[in-house]
Amino acid sequence: MGGRGGYGTIVDGGSVLLALTPSSELITFEPTSKAYTEVARIKVADSPTYASPVPSGNRLFVKDQDAVTLWAVQ
Repeated sequence: MGGRGGYGTIVDGGSVLLALTPSSELITFEPTSKAYTEVARIKVADSPTYASPVPSGNRLFVKDQDAVTLWAVQ
């Protein structure tokens, strides 16, 4: 993609929200009415992502163009 825009998704991760961008960045932030507080940002795939991430306990499944990847949070 040449500029801003495109598909993105936000998923409830319990105490945080998980946002996955088309450029495969997973952004974790705290949902408050006063401010945007980013907790973490990580590149989760080498190819574009078009599906919602799926949290399951301390794991997160991410589907990119070529594969499904399992991330574990300690």
